[in-house]
Amino acid sequence: MRRLVKSSLLSLLAAGSVGFGPTEYLSRAFAEVNSVNPVSQAECTTNSMLPGQVHSSIIMGCDEICSNPFLFFDADYLFWSRDSGLAVNPLIAGPESLTVNGMGSNFEGGVRLRGAIAFERFELGVAWSQVDNWGERITGQLINGVAFDTGGSFAGGNSINNGTAFSSLFAAAEFAAGPDETLEDEGLAPVVGFPDAAPTYVTEYRSDFQDFELVGKFAHVYSRLKFGIGYRHVGLDEMAYASLSGTFRAIDTGAGANGGLSHAALTNVNGGNLTLISGAADGFDDETALLGPAGPDVLLLQEQTDTENTLNGVQFSLDFLLMQSERFLLDGVLKAGAYHNSASGTFTETYSAIANDNSVYGRLLRDESSSTAFVGQIGLGGMYRLTDHVRLRGGWDVIFLSGVALAPEQFAQVNGTYTVNNDGTVVINGGHLGLELVY
Repeated sequence: MRRLVKSSLLSLLAAGSVGFGPTEYLSRAFAEVNSVNPVSQAECTTNSMLPGQVHSSIIMGCDEICSNPFLFFDADYLFWSRDSGLAVNPLIAGPESLTVNGMGSNFEGGVRLRGAIAFERFELGVAWSQVDNWGERITGQLINGVAFDTGGSFAGGNSINNGTAFSSLFAAAEFAAGPDETLEDEGLAPVVGFPDAAPTYVTEYRSDFQDFELVGKFAHVYSRLKFGIGYRHVGLDEMAYASLSGTFRAIDTGAGANGGLSHAALTNVNGGNLTLISGAADGFDDETALLGPAGPDVLLLQEQTDTENTLNGVQFSLDFLLMQSERFLLDGVLKAGAYHNSASGTFTETYSAIANDNSVYGRLLRDESSSTAFVGQIGLGGMYRLTDHVRLRGGWDVIFLSGVALAPEQFAQVNGTYTVNNDGTVVINGGHLGLELVY
């Protein structure tokens, strides 16, 4: 009978890092053992704890639980998805509008490692989780051209404006203080009279997630509820990218048109507000060669935003037991905390002539901010005891982050100024499967 009771107690140590057990069950078991095989106080202090079993003074007929701690180590494979709830403006407007909304929500693999040491009334645990290259990349080719301005030559096609990506080209194409760019309609073909190949595009959205926890839990080893408090660090790094590549065309609509986008229009503070990075300072032109070598130029338009979030703060947790048997246990956890978020953002755009010219224009903008963020988590998990030392783990987690900077929400820029947007929210959810070792 003693062996049966000791074996049954293994299931009481399977919730999170330390298991819980109902008082009524323990009382009946301990009473039965003591009535059959009572022992002395001296035996409690001299017997060594069996691996993976509770060495309890209640079982041994003593007044206190012996001081031998339990050690736990978990290794979990994570399969998590993330939803940023994005509702950002399209990268281009029109019938083939491109967007990053909904990108990168597929499940991605990661790892979580946890360790803990548990005494009679206190437990100290540490955990590390990581998911990298969490995202999606999409490539394709449009059917219609893309207009850089509000002219009618590209009517019915796609366009850019102040609310889309590549808004610097829109400002340059609408520039009229000097070389009057309003005397022609600029964009990427095909356009009336020029049936060039349609532009190709690339969109990409990726995230890296890291999570570190150090927590102390305060409760008796057999308690069904455990309150915890500790330190948590969360890192969320993101990248969003968009590009268009195609043949540049400038359709004259008035006398004096210059046949392209001039260097002055691209670099003026009231125009594109760009900087010449390399190559000739001759802008971009079509086949007329009025601004540079014989065209038409083939252009590559690129925008990329990068954000980094570093969250540090105090976290409160509550572990609770839902059900158990001799070999199986089901438990849950609630976590919440307020954090200081040190967020930074980088906005990069380049416009390159990749054929018939070598001009490259662009700009790089950066910003940083500090704010308060929130992280909440709910988890449900189960364990199955394979041996005295090994348990099979599985479960589901939901993590909510608010007050973070998301890369796609940085795209919209106005007049060359940039302020990092750190009002984003992310919901992470998914399962885990792994093993726990206990000694």
